[in-house]
Amino acid sequence: MINDFIIVGGGNAGFISALILHASFTGKKIKIIESEEIGTIGVGESSSEHFGDFCRFCRIPLLNLLLGAKATFKNGIYFEGWSDENYLHNISSFDCALASGNHFPYLHNVVANNRPNCELNQKGSVNNQVSLSYFNSLDNSPTNQFHFDTQALNNYLRGICRERGIEIIKDRIDSIDINSETGNIDSVNGSSMMIIGKAQKYEADFFIDCSGFSRLLLGKGLGVKWKSYSEYLPLDSAIAFATDEMDEYNIYTRATARDCGWSWQIPTQGRTGNGYVFSEKFINESQAQEEMERVYGHKININKTFKFDPGRMEKAWHKNCYAVGLSQSFVEPLEATAMGSVVQQMFAFIHTYPSNSIEECNEMVNGIFDNIFDYVQAHYLTKREDTPFWKEVKYDLKITPSLQKLLDKWERRFPQLSDIACQWAMFNSVNYIPILYGLKWFNTDKVLKEFRHIEHIRMFDWKDTRDKCLHMGHKKFINEVVRTNGRRL
Repeated sequence: MINDFIIVGGGNAGFISALILHASFTGKKIKIIESEEIGTIGVGESSSEHFGDFCRFCRIPLLNLLLGAKATFKNGIYFEGWSDENYLHNISSFDCALASGNHFPYLHNVVANNRPNCELNQKGSVNNQVSLSYFNSLDNSPTNQFHFDTQALNNYLRGICRERGIEIIKDRIDSIDINSETGNIDSVNGSSMMIIGKAQKYEADFFIDCSGFSRLLLGKGLGVKWKSYSEYLPLDSAIAFATDEMDEYNIYTRATARDCGWSWQIPTQGRTGNGYVFSEKFINESQAQEEMERVYGHKININKTFKFDPGRMEKAWHKNCYAVGLSQSFVEPLEATAMGSVVQQMFAFIHTYPSNSIEECNEMVNGIFDNIFDYVQAHYLTKREDTPFWKEVKYDLKITPSLQKLLDKWERRFPQLSDIACQWAMFNSVNYIPILYGLKWFNTDKVLKEFRHIEHIRMFDWKDTRDKCLHMGHKKFINEVVRTNGRRL
């Protein structure tokens, strides 16, 4: 019987994991060991809608989150330059409810009638506005997605962990003791007492590896292998930097196609997080910085640089260790899957841990990753070929067999909810619709024929409903919340 957990690595993955464990299992001791030498990856970070699920599960008021993490709202991702028209990926709970089993509203209102991509989205999503109906009840947030100041979110979640009795220790883990008989981890050993020649031992029944790209426990300690997917994605490097606060906050993450990849722009209170994800086959870090300086029209200071190999561990749970977040997998920053995958992974764990269903959990986690990977890869089905990078993407990108199977179906008919069956999946077929429609991928003649076949089914047009709501500018809304509710922190 597992009575205590040690989480190696702080950061958002470590704190989210600890809080989900704390909310799930009473009487368990939970300890986090975080190193002060390891910083956070980004200067600004955005979430998927799964962060709202995490907050509700762990009883974290969304108002306090907004204030404590210097957050802004997010209604989706705005794709600029990926196609001949810009487009937005925004899926609300209202959209999903309308979509039923076959996404008929999208088929009718958008694709079959060749309507603009923005018609898929809530009013205000393109114009950076928030509905006033949420101002006096912000614990019922207008969105389940947010933009965060990465360090502020880190500090906020750390504070909640301490409030709830989760012990946090500052130490650097240098070595791991493996039991020669069972193969389990007996202890992890820190450097806090090395001054007297003896390492500090931390013993537990179960270990959560949140050590990031170093993969200290599952990889280096237990020898689980990395499964690379680099043949399926074109990018492998990134730089991150901060710029001044926006005059008006975007209510979306801006993802702009560049010469050799794409850049992000994330608004937070006080500053803006930016980055450029690129292929080192075509440019190096210095050239990437130069390209961004030409775009922004001034010098920039790079806060972080990192290289990555897209892929996952062969299994997330091995012996008495479970890897979460960057320790388990990494695709690339597109679609903000990092925190959402941590949430989904931990939900998979707490549903399989009591029965010790290791194989079942690993199957679920592999499914979560493959679902993310296929969805991210679909964004590169672009017709662009104006630079050597985009030309190679268009003609030489290798499609995963699972994504190709979906695309073959959708060549014949419109996506349906049953097309993706993955427990704890971050994306289902409705998420593909605005992306593929924005990329002009759908054969609208075939879709129109399908629409005519089912046109007797009642269709919906929510444009009039959207336009009746009163709205306020995003930044003004946030400033009013801070002004009137800051005392609640």
